[in-house]
Amino acid sequence: MSKVWYPGELALPLAFPNRRFRLWSYVPTHSGLVVRTEFEPDTPHVELLFQSVHLINLPTRMNGLMVAVDEGRGASGVTFTVSGDDFSGRVIANRLCLGVEERSKYSPVSIFHGLLSSEFPPEPRAPA
Repeated sequence: MSKVWYPGELALPLAFPNRRFRLWSYVPTHSGLVVRTEFEPDTPHVELLFQSVHLINLPTRMNGLMVAVDEGRGASGVTFTVSGDDFSGRVIANRLCLGVEERSKYSPVSIFHGLLSSEFPPEPRAPA
């Protein structure tokens, strides 16, 4: 598995022209948004983690995906332009991480699960 960050080592724009993505998770307590590919056998699993999110303007499902930076960095973060086959949107956040790994089967667990935990403990289970 690999993870690279922007700003940092991750070079933008990113392009995934023939992949289907969906909004996967948003954790308000950590301001973390995960966008991930739908499972396809024998194809690398791709996730994007936007951290310290200030604004989200995206559809829930996206065909094709391109992520670039609007160079006019605002006081509230970086404006990431996100577009695809049939949409154009944006996310304003402080950072972006690209995670890629090989998966042989579907998993609901995010590559970034350790970075997305909620501040609240899980509900206690009733005794069996």
